[in-house]
Amino acid sequence: MVRALRWGSISFKSGHGAAFAAFLLLCSYIAHADSRTKTDIVYMMNGDKITCEVKSLQHGQLAVEPDYVLDTMIVDWSKVDHIESSQGFVILMQDGTQYTGTLGLDSKNKASLIIRSEKDETLPNQDVVVIGELGPSFLKRLRGNVDVGFTAQRANSQRDLSVQTGLSYQSDKHIFSLQGNSQFTSQQKTNNTSQHSLSNAFYSRIRETNWYQASLANFLSSSEQKIDLRSTFGYGLARRFISTNHNGLFGLAGLSYTQERDSPQEGSTLHPSSLDTVLGVQYSNFRFDSTTLSTKAWVYPSLTNAGRVRMTFNQDIYWKIIGDFYLRFSFYDNFDNQPAIGAPKNDLGGSTSVGWSFK
Repeated sequence: MVRALRWGSISFKSGHGAAFAAFLLLCSYIAHADSRTKTDIVYMMNGDKITCEVKSLQHGQLAVEPDYVLDTMIVDWSKVDHIESSQGFVILMQDGTQYTGTLGLDSKNKASLIIRSEKDETLPNQDVVVIGELGPSFLKRLRGNVDVGFTAQRANSQRDLSVQTGLSYQSDKHIFSLQGNSQFTSQQKTNNTSQHSLSNAFYSRIRETNWYQASLANFLSSSEQKIDLRSTFGYGLARRFISTNHNGLFGLAGLSYTQERDSPQEGSTLHPSSLDTVLGVQYSNFRFDSTTLSTKAWVYPSLTNAGRVRMTFNQDIYWKIIGDFYLRFSFYDNFDNQPAIGAPKNDLGGSTSVGWSFK
């Protein structure tokens, strides 16, 4: 179901299939590991109550898992009155304030969460944007997704494959994310082409503010731009500017160091290393039980290679199908105004794929 915007080919190797199968096994293990007793109670505004395990709240969607269903249920957060749970949670508010503790009951305050810790706090539901489990183990805090798209055309024996994966982790002070993206295209009488990227980010919150310290590690391989491997390591400051159940805006600025190795056919590498400024922005828009729009842009103006500017851009649209399954429409563009000799400045492509997420 993938449609690449650039044309080329790939010969499929068993190593790719084995790695992908291993990731699926890991996701399955994480998704079912360390299940705890389902004794949380979610009280709805209409008087109903759900006895379950509260998994998470994101984008206005409360994920719960009752004993009597086979999969995670999604509840509209705006219809929830309050929650009771002895499990520890991390709570993020619209203004960036963060709380940790268990969730208690207070009949005097409707449509609110009661956080029980060293000091009890009453939090209006409309101001709560994230709820995440704090235990009982590291695996319970992981969130992830995997999606695959494939297209075959008989007329020219073309094969297109896209694989995209992600893992994220959040504690009361830290956020970690890992994302991978691979695009393959195969067609008779043309050269094979492929594009692989791996992005790793670690954020550490600075006291009780919307500011974070950020560490980055990005890796890129592109046959289109004749890049054998580009490794970028960066450090900077990030800030959460907007955080609601419908919109999110995150920005980052810092420095990065890049090591690059062009394809062996090129002989020498044009830019073997560089020190760059890094500027990043991520915007997300959410609609309950419907669509999610995510836009990411990273710009790297070089400090050591005069006039060189690199940019990566990703646009993703997620449309929920049923349960934890979704359709994903993706577009990417890797830009370099000083690419390897004979390579294009832009390596761009797109795909349509079916995915599965776990909480």
